[in-house]
Amino acid sequence: MSTPYPTYEDVMREAGEIAAASPTLATYSEVGKSEEGRPIPLLIITDPAIASEHKSVFLLSGGTDGNEEVGRAVALGMARKLLEPQYRSHLQKQVTLIVPVTNPDGTVREQADKLGNARGIDAASVHPHNGPALTAEGRAMRQLVETWIPDAHVDFHGLAGGSMGDYAFLYPTVNRNWSIAVLVQVAAELDKAGAAAGYPQSAQPRIWTEPRMNLPGWMARNQGALCMVVESPENYYPIEDSVRSGVARMLRLLEIGEEVGYFQTMPNYPCDVVSGGRMGALMPWGADYTQRRQCRRAMAMMINEGVPWFGREARDDGWVARIRLPIEDTVRTFPPGMVFQATLDRRAVPREVRWNDCKLAEDQWTIASGTGGLIVRAEVPQPPQPGQNILSILYEVPFRRHVTRLD
Repeated sequence: MSTPYPTYEDVMREAGEIAAASPTLATYSEVGKSEEGRPIPLLIITDPAIASEHKSVFLLSGGTDGNEEVGRAVALGMARKLLEPQYRSHLQKQVTLIVPVTNPDGTVREQADKLGNARGIDAASVHPHNGPALTAEGRAMRQLVETWIPDAHVDFHGLAGGSMGDYAFLYPTVNRNWSIAVLVQVAAELDKAGAAAGYPQSAQPRIWTEPRMNLPGWMARNQGALCMVVESPENYYPIEDSVRSGVARMLRLLEIGEEVGYFQTMPNYPCDVVSGGRMGALMPWGADYTQRRQCRRAMAMMINEGVPWFGREARDDGWVARIRLPIEDTVRTFPPGMVFQATLDRRAVPREVRWNDCKLAEDQWTIASGTGGLIVRAEVPQPPQPGQNILSILYEVPFRRHVTRLD
């Protein structure tokens, strides 16, 4: 049996070579060490002429299961591809973090059934929801994502032993219903990109509705990021074809991260509707990408700590759209500000927006035409308070209700 490519030694050598070949665009460093002291390599690929606060952040990791070579190969292939001249625009709009092997010890051991690290702990058991990571590798990766707060994360795997197998595992955020729909749409786009490149896969994505203890599951719940595990055929194609398949999918994901959609008002991965949906959404506040990422993380933590529900009232009584944000006394983390968005009838004329009992200044809210109606976007540059918080949009319409309430 031949040695799987790339080995840990291959990854370390090639990661250094990639950075050395493009020193102005690629930086090599190490996020930490494994249980047995092996370095965990990191490539940061971006155009340094544009500050990171003006960019989204994407994290691609591989080599999480030691016996799966495709993830390691795709991560290296993606790094090389991004440094080709035709993809320079991605580097101007995004910071791409690539960790081609997150489990050095499992990779070195080269055992056919070696999923876990040197202590036999596999990636699905490393990141408890309310506690520190349980392994040296997990602590290193947790520090990386706490520093950068990526907008999207893909942990790329292969199917050890060879199979067409599952395409992706999807991890909902605290905004479960909205994020599941978004994840399914994004997964379908990546599937189309793979098929267009000549590498279709057979199975449907799986949605992990229960909390997961791997890094994508932890990030989705605690940071509100778009997270998935992508599986690619292993031993079905030559390794070069598996890399082309994976890179085609990842390039499409980068394109999605530069589009405006999913009820967002600026280019980004679809991760900014932290709670709610098109009729009433809670979104991160901030002047740049970095501030919004920090705010999104704080919002996710706040919801986990004690926001039992969030949403717009079913009836706009008195032509007032009310979005409620109840906060329990258990909450200890508050965002520095918030953005609310709501969709109104196209014929509506918004007159006033209030946050609790205070009228917002006219420069704190805007009106835009969107899919399905008018989009009112209100910025609240202050933290919410424990108890009931209400954003109210007062508006007029040129018609009367055709049903009169009897209760």
